[in-house]
Amino acid sequence: MALSKFYHVFGIDTAMLYTDKEKMLDNRIRYWRNKKTEYKNSIKSDTPAEEVQKMKTLMTKLEHQVQLAKSELKDELVKNEGVVRTLADDSISERNIVSVFDSSLSRSFGLKEEYVNREVIIIQVYYFEICKSIIKHGFYYKGDKYVFFSSSAGQIRQKKMVCVKESLLKKNWNRLTCGLSVEDINRHGGNNINKYLAYLALCNSATDEWVDFDINKCIVVDDFETDIECEVDYISSQDYSITRKTMPVAIPHTDGSGMMLPSVSKVNHMTRLPWIKGLLCVFDFIKFIKEHGCSPIVKDIWGKEHDIIAEDIQIIFTKSQFKMYMHYDSWDQYKENFIKYQCMAGKCNIEVVTKETRKPTINYQMIQSLVDITDSELKALCQKSYDKILAIASNKSEMLKAFGAVEENPYKNGFLKSLMKYPELLGDVYCRGNLRDIKKSLEKDLWAAKFEVNGYYTFILPDLYAFCEHLFMGIEVPEGLLKNGDVHCKLFDFGKKVDCLRSPHLYQEHAVRNNISNDEIEKWFTTNALYAGTHDPISKILMYDVDGDTSLVIQDEVLVNVAERNMKGVVPLYYDMSKAKPSEINPDNLYKGLEAAFTGGNIGIYSNNISKIKNSENMINHGDKFDEALKCIKWLCLQNNETINKSVA
Repeated sequence: MALSKFYHVFGIDTAMLYTDKEKMLDNRIRYWRNKKTEYKNSIKSDTPAEEVQKMKTLMTKLEHQVQLAKSELKDELVKNEGVVRTLADDSISERNIVSVFDSSLSRSFGLKEEYVNREVIIIQVYYFEICKSIIKHGFYYKGDKYVFFSSSAGQIRQKKMVCVKESLLKKNWNRLTCGLSVEDINRHGGNNINKYLAYLALCNSATDEWVDFDINKCIVVDDFETDIECEVDYISSQDYSITRKTMPVAIPHTDGSGMMLPSVSKVNHMTRLPWIKGLLCVFDFIKFIKEHGCSPIVKDIWGKEHDIIAEDIQIIFTKSQFKMYMHYDSWDQYKENFIKYQCMAGKCNIEVVTKETRKPTINYQMIQSLVDITDSELKALCQKSYDKILAIASNKSEMLKAFGAVEENPYKNGFLKSLMKYPELLGDVYCRGNLRDIKKSLEKDLWAAKFEVNGYYTFILPDLYAFCEHLFMGIEVPEGLLKNGDVHCKLFDFGKKVDCLRSPHLYQEHAVRNNISNDEIEKWFTTNALYAGTHDPISKILMYDVDGDTSLVIQDEVLVNVAERNMKGVVPLYYDMSKAKPSEINPDNLYKGLEAAFTGGNIGIYSNNISKIKNSENMINHGDKFDEALKCIKWLCLQNNETINKSVA
């Protein structure tokens, strides 16, 4: 698996690319800062008042020196913007070694597991001027030139950039991009910078190589979207007014998902190809065509007709999965490039959830939205975790389970195997100490509302039967197999309700649904995913795409009753998000886009403020300003999603 195979590379920060003068100024900052800390630490509780005042005066002067040196360093960095920087040979040590997972990039560059690979260097950005210099001019290390490659969505949040050897990138560019050059993209109108970076970084995602993948057995079709008439709280992005109204809401049911035959895979999994990402869902669309006697002819997104059966099509991608389709003239062009440049497909997040999978824990966000939950209800929900904590101190099997010394753990080391064979070792001082630490950790989790629930995290899938009715039968608004308010998930008892949840849980995202099944559903929906209907606005409640998003699905009578009570009168939030504008891909725009993402993508501010409001007196006790508090939460949800939308795709 990709997550069990990784490579050592160097991780540095921008300070390691300083010129001699910049290094001197940085050392000066560190010196004055350390002196200030020394004075601060020398002040004790019994230090005379006169001495304390004297120390504070000195600390103020030292802080002034720090600010002067920082200002000088800033000026020097701006002056050196055009300098091609060098990473000194002796500046890197073992402390700079980090690990990256297996990916198309690592496979293309031929990284080796047993070595420290110099083909890739990850840079933590502290000074944007150096970031700008790297993007425009690259840098040198041991005589090799390194250039900025990309930053994934996660790396952007951490202010990191991936740089690679220029010679290797030139050699592998077409393989990583399926023959699409920056000039090609600019000729077709460019792209939003941060989306371009995120899509380019797909080859750096942790994946296993999909060895038997055949691009000739794939096509790309238009997405399936319908309007659902439902009641929403519409938030105007102009004046933030909130209006409750019934209106048609466009639901892109296949946003990020495609289909593959059971002969390709028995379980759902995510995939990565150059410029293509998302979830591939198991569905026998060939059987659907034959049983319904419908035409196997479909059009790809360029309008070319394909015979699904005659061409032995096994995988159907959707337009939303193909992020750069507008820069190719046809699907044939992409396929030819894929084969010509020996591009790779990858698998990741392969569905392994079963009824035997370890039960997850719920989180505080999901509980704090249940504002009127009673102490007895909360105690009932925590009971399983409470019993587990007690059992760890007295029950041998629970002790072994806490260590992971159980048959179902595939990663048992020698110690765990010894524990299984000789449980008497549990009485050893070392084991008892570890058990105490585990017990304390579980208690801490319980205080933080992380308690075990009868639930599973599983992929969210659309009603693929309805998608096939639309794709092969031409039905604009198909019935599908699931009605509004119904879901299907094999992991739970049918005929009972489930609470469908998703993180981040910011508003009131408890979607209580009936878990149903019948012979027809069992025939077509064969995996352990959560299947949602195309007449249900559940995606607007949980704010999910079907590109690999998962839901925590819980079947617990107490939780379901509390959630239903709290969801009365709550409707989905709906707002128009501004679309990111395309730009020419060039060094200046790459820097501007990266800087904007580095400085403007802090979504933690909004979730923290939402938590504060939910824990306020007005929310907990339904005070006079309860409605006002709820309105503030709705606004913060809008701001949170706008921030995500502006930073990266």
